[in-house]
Amino acid sequence: MNPHRLRAYIYLIIVAAIWGLAAPVIKFTLGGIDPLPFLAYRFTIASIFSLAYFLVKIARGKKFKYLRANLGLAIVYSLLAIPIALGVLFVGLDKSTVLDLALIGVVGPMIVSLGGAYFFRDHITKREKIGIAIVVFGVALNSISPIFGTDIKFKLAGNLLLLIYLLADSASILIAKRLVQVKIKSANLTNLAFIIGAATLIPITTVVYGFDNLIKMVTTLPFQYHLGVWYMALFSGSLAYFLFVRAQRSIEVSEATLFNYLQPIFSVPLAIFWLGEKISTSFILGAVLITIGLIFAEYKYKKTT
Repeated sequence: MNPHRLRAYIYLIIVAAIWGLAAPVIKFTLGGIDPLPFLAYRFTIASIFSLAYFLVKIARGKKFKYLRANLGLAIVYSLLAIPIALGVLFVGLDKSTVLDLALIGVVGPMIVSLGGAYFFRDHITKREKIGIAIVVFGVALNSISPIFGTDIKFKLAGNLLLLIYLLADSASILIAKRLVQVKIKSANLTNLAFIIGAATLIPITTVVYGFDNLIKMVTTLPFQYHLGVWYMALFSGSLAYFLFVRAQRSIEVSEATLFNYLQPIFSVPLAIFWLGEKISTSFILGAVLITIGLIFAEYKYKKTT
């Protein structure tokens, strides 16, 4: 195997583990802090490290030629990936469950695959189209299942927000692939996104909650919730985003997103045994349909190995 491709696979497995753990961590931490202050706190931490990164690079004479030449698109990526996608994710997960996110999330790679076919001319076979249709049906079934329960307004809204998050996140992944193709380094793109995320979220959170109240919320936050925020800032944020964008240098965007299917391996056990979430009938049925769809859609990779 090509060593560059092998390195990309290793990076993506690490990312899948980090982001698989992230959903339960987010859900747990939201028990102590609201979504908007959580995000503002998280990206305040991340942006400090990102600013230090750029200052060191500038001190060493780095000019960021490719980043400056594509700054507009890099800013669009940053806004989609951070305040928009993550903002919707945190609010949606606060209203829904990690188990629902585990199922709904599998449609993300499908969206990216369709986008890759449109923008990067990736080929999608008839078998893949059938598989995608089955997966989408399974995701839709699980997403609307709350209408048959007692938590229709609360959980249904959360599931719909999770779907919106996937659209925004998938769009940011496609933009990142384009930016990597024009030789923008993954570290530069990632750190710029964190700075723009902080510059967007901190003022909004301050207006909504008030500066003094926001500071009080953070300083009085129990220690276990601080750990959740720092995990999201440094591991799920800086490290995972850097590795994900870096991996796209060596493999196709549609193939890179396949590793997202590994995330439930880490998130589902924690959701059940740590958070105490229950597996419902709709979850099982949705999982079966999604598994069938994935076998149809991704069979070509198995056949060629």
